[in-house]
Amino acid sequence: MKGFTVRKAAGKGIREIAEATGFNISTVSRALNNRSGVSAEASAKILQTAREFGYRNGGTPVYAVLLPETSQGLGWYSLNMLDALRKTAVERGYLLEIVFSDHAEILRERCVSGIVSFDYSSQIVRKLSVVLPVVCINDFSWHIADVYSVCSNIAHGIRSAVSLLVSYGHRKIGMLINGDSATECNRERAAAFEESRIRYALAPESAVCFRPEDSGDRSSPYLYGSMRTLTERGVTAVINCGESESVEALAALRLCGSRVPQDVSLICWEVPRFSKFLEPPLTTVQQNFPRLAEEAFNMLERLIRKESVTADVLVDCLLHERNSVSVPPSGR
Repeated sequence: MKGFTVRKAAGKGIREIAEATGFNISTVSRALNNRSGVSAEASAKILQTAREFGYRNGGTPVYAVLLPETSQGLGWYSLNMLDALRKTAVERGYLLEIVFSDHAEILRERCVSGIVSFDYSSQIVRKLSVVLPVVCINDFSWHIADVYSVCSNIAHGIRSAVSLLVSYGHRKIGMLINGDSATECNRERAAAFEESRIRYALAPESAVCFRPEDSGDRSSPYLYGSMRTLTERGVTAVINCGESESVEALAALRLCGSRVPQDVSLICWEVPRFSKFLEPPLTTVQQNFPRLAEEAFNMLERLIRKESVTADVLVDCLLHERNSVSVPPSGR
């Protein structure tokens, strides 16, 4: 899916690019305006030369948005992040080209000014950063390649959730994390919970539970086993970190015989236009998608202007208090 328009080139530098590459001016102009009729090899050579010359098209800025590869489905996180980038681009007068990471090499043949990537599993950004400015969203792992990120402050979100539960009187709090305990993001979540556990002197029943690999059993909610583990420990509140797991979390607790919030309070991650309409309306932590988009484009613009970027940008999470949190049951 791509969005682009025919743009009038600024003119300055086109003749020099034509002379350096050996192509005529009309071919160079078509390549710089992403028009058809230019081979992939010619486009790549012209665009590489244009970047080396510091050429800037005088029309509407065009940025690429790099998504995970096509084999991966786009869940709530990806859709909300993409929507925020789209809205920010419209407000700022940018055009976006949407590219999946397994097709990313096509960007060498497209006239784009830079890349915003929220492909969390691919290393293609390391290669593309050689020829184009790149900013990653929610990926701390690229410092070795001098590629920096705009990231949600997940630790802030965890601390806010625990603080709210403690304010209601909870001391037996469980946190459910989906996926590998060794990933950087999940280590950050676990560390923030441990910090809060110590700070608030939570009861020994408090614990982090990592959901095991999917067994393939679809007869019950896939969170059921993990929720049962936590409820059998005697927790009075659960923080569920999965971004798309609100309904699963509610169903799993009910299957465990627990009412929300009468028996177990529940905090999930926000799904906009969805979480507040569940029964009960869920108290949630939310990534600030509009702010992430704004900061990503701000960082990309600094890179394009050749300004120094030496650190990640952290964006605090939001906390929405609704009806899935209450005081713990009497005697617990």
